[in-house]
Amino acid sequence: MALTAGMTAQANEMNDTTVISKAEKVTIMTSDTLQKIQVVGQDGNADYRYEKSVPLNEYKMKKLRKKKDEKETTYFEGDLGIGVGAPTNAPEGYGFATFKSWEVFFGLRYCYTPKNALQTYSVGLWVDWHQYGLGTNKMFVKDENNVVSLADYPEKASRRLSSINTFSLSVPFMFTQKFGQKSKCKLMLGPVVNFNIYGRINNSYELGDVETANRIKGLEYRPVTIDLMAAFQYNGIGAYFKYSPMSVLKTDKGPQFHSLTFGLYF
Repeated sequence: MALTAGMTAQANEMNDTTVISKAEKVTIMTSDTLQKIQVVGQDGNADYRYEKSVPLNEYKMKKLRKKKDEKETTYFEGDLGIGVGAPTNAPEGYGFATFKSWEVFFGLRYCYTPKNALQTYSVGLWVDWHQYGLGTNKMFVKDENNVVSLADYPEKASRRLSSINTFSLSVPFMFTQKFGQKSKCKLMLGPVVNFNIYGRINNSYELGDVETANRIKGLEYRPVTIDLMAAFQYNGIGAYFKYSPMSVLKTDKGPQFHSLTFGLYF
């Protein structure tokens, strides 16, 4: 009878192989530890039933499921940088002061991370403000040909401050490397293209009880400059470094100094 029932079922089983012809319904249920296969009905035998449970490797199944679910991602990321400046390559006599030179930038980046990758590529738009402040007893002035040079403060002037200020719209092209899928550390590298749209000289000092402030416009700065930027972040907080191999002012329009800033990056 057992042999007859086996022939009636028309299922050929050899070792771990089962062949079922024209099954009416096949159901496969999978969990992290078990896979269950259920067959109902087959050609000429609506009452046929077949079930088998197969234990699975839990770690491998979770890994495969996670890999299947992972997709490429795109998102927007906000940026804020606050740093001090240390202008370089300045001619003799132009003593820029680090803590009188500042940079603040903020904006958004559009980020793209390929599937299963630790690398992210991004492009964005930042608003950037620079101040390059002197640490000497001189102040910036500009002549009728828009050439920037140095001049003396009025005698007995106190609380003296002289700086060149620029305002830019910047486009960063950044490459970001994470140090693991769950790592909170990342390194960012890339160029930042600055479209400089405004610049002026700010001079202020006091004579006795009188405070004087001068705003001198019409600077001939370079309309486009490029910074090389690097940043390291841990859990969204880090430090950045930016350097421009290009001078801030146009050739023959003032001291040829380069922008160098470093500070906090959020």
